[in-house]
Amino acid sequence: MTKKDYAEIESSQRQHDQVLLHNEQVCNEAEKYVYSIFNTLNATLQKDGNQWCALYGEDLQSGIAGFGDSPHEAVLNWGKEMKEKI
Repeated sequence: MTKKDYAEIESSQRQHDQVLLHNEQVCNEAEKYVYSIFNTLNATLQKDGNQWCALYGEDLQSGIAGFGDSPHEAVLNWGKEMKEKI
């Protein structure tokens, strides 16, 4: 391989790393947004059996709920459910 080949590989790797960093930043901002809405609506978070339940509303039938193995997963799932309802 020539120096030019190595330079092209290095440049490609840098671009790939920049894309990954950008995607991570976008995901972090999306998660902040979901948490902001969750807190603004005073949704609740509680243990439900072996999972966590994030709930906005009076109950599971009339509200919007998200479930997960951790509180974080439950809130993110709740965000997806909220988006689908809207």
